[in-house]
Amino acid sequence: MDQNKIQKPKKKVDDFIRYSGLGFEMIVIMAVGVFAGIKIDRWLSLSFPAFTLVLMILSVVGAIYHAIRKFL
Repeated sequence: MDQNKIQKPKKKVDDFIRYSGLGFEMIVIMAVGVFAGIKIDRWLSLSFPAFTLVLMILSVVGAIYHAIRKFL
């Protein structure tokens, strides 16, 4: 009975660490995509941020794909 009380808080902490790590990974994936898009747009001197928009959308899709793959 005492082991159940000890295991429940540990499981909550493990879940918190796993999900916060996944959230951080998703933020990093999206930030890298946006940063790369901004750099490419500046390098090509584009007036419309085409690469920023495209890479932003692709990085969001990639982050969601990464999250789903981690859950399954």
